[in-house]
Amino acid sequence: MPLERNDRRIDSLRDARPPDLEPRAAATVALLRAGTHGLEVLLTRRPATMAFAASMFVFPGGAVDPGDHDPAATARSRLAGPSAATALGDGPDPQGALAAHVAAIRELWEEAGILLAEPRRRPPSGSDIAAARSALLTGGTTFAAVLERLDLELGTDRLVPLSRWVTPVGYPRRFDARFFAAELPPDRVASFEGDEVTEHAWLRPADALEAMADGRVEMWLPTSTTLQQLEHLRSITEIRERLAPRPLATVLVEDVAPSVTRIVMPAAGGVAGQSVNAYLVGSRDLVLVDPGDPTGPALERCLALAADRGAAIRAIALTHVDPDHAAGAEALAGRLAIPVHVGPGGGRSLPYATVELKDGTLLEAADVPLRAIATPGPRPDHLAYVIGTGEAVLTGDLVGARGARMIPGPADEGAWATSRARLDHLTGPVSLRLPGHGPPAAPR
Repeated sequence: MPLERNDRRIDSLRDARPPDLEPRAAATVALLRAGTHGLEVLLTRRPATMAFAASMFVFPGGAVDPGDHDPAATARSRLAGPSAATALGDGPDPQGALAAHVAAIRELWEEAGILLAEPRRRPPSGSDIAAARSALLTGGTTFAAVLERLDLELGTDRLVPLSRWVTPVGYPRRFDARFFAAELPPDRVASFEGDEVTEHAWLRPADALEAMADGRVEMWLPTSTTLQQLEHLRSITEIRERLAPRPLATVLVEDVAPSVTRIVMPAAGGVAGQSVNAYLVGSRDLVLVDPGDPTGPALERCLALAADRGAAIRAIALTHVDPDHAAGAEALAGRLAIPVHVGPGGGRSLPYATVELKDGTLLEAADVPLRAIATPGPRPDHLAYVIGTGEAVLTGDLVGARGARMIPGPADEGAWATSRARLDHLTGPVSLRLPGHGPPAAPR
């Protein structure tokens, strides 16, 4: 995405300052199919006339409608409300969780012509299904009435919850969106009707991210982050095993070193049950490192910590741009009008402007010295941050475990070992290691 366009978007939001709005429930489906060179995902482009995400490439989806709560529709779901709530991981009410599943199936059918439903008795004809879809799109019927007339059972168990994204405060439209993945059923072909899609493409996630980096397509962060989460997926079954949410924990806060506070964020990458360590570094002028949770409460806790100290967050720094470390950065950066710093080449995976740090760069935003050290291995853009004179080091994924609910890309083990050895040489092995996941590693 061209950085200038993103800059203008953020600036316009700062200038407008619309009133805070309650986010509207929404649901989105990343539809996957097996391609010649790996799994492909369906992306659709929204018209330039749309009030929200105009001209952006997105996954099929939209707002949860009142009809998605209709008992006549939810009674035809293979999942019951409690099971739907458990699948989402973060404790929503069963009725709302089931409505999100129903909305995901309805939106996928309306926008892409793929209906994740099966007949209970006699299969309806293709012409009957097509006519029902057209009537639904023009407001001539309801989804519940369609399911009743065609006697269909909703395949809500085919949806694999991925993440949750809440539009940041200050946007003129806000959504609380559930992202799902689903497999294209055999012998089904996507079709497009109505005025909500101007073009579509089946792309490997890596190819879609490359197109975004080159400025050939535009995306919002939730879309590009989901593509990152799916980029190294090898099979559909891996989604349930390695990406689906788990029970949500609470935000934890502890001081781990002088002028360093660890905030354990519970939904890194928007995935409930995947935690990440973010760090506030400084006394009055702060740098926030790795705010990977975009869902809201964890970011609000960071702002509250700064306010309680009479301090201000002046910049965001990322050890790397994997979603579990980076997903909350844009929301806070836009809100505070502060830069996001990344390692070499890291900005290509993000659809907004970033500041690239070179090896040895001193971040001047903090009132505590914070020096970036290039530490490739987990990712080519990986950085560590040396605090002060080396008494503590923010190591990202260089030390310790990686995110639990993610599929990382292939690591460069040789570069990883070299980076660890170099960091030990620069700081001494006795420095406190502050990792991206898990507790601090005590000085040796």
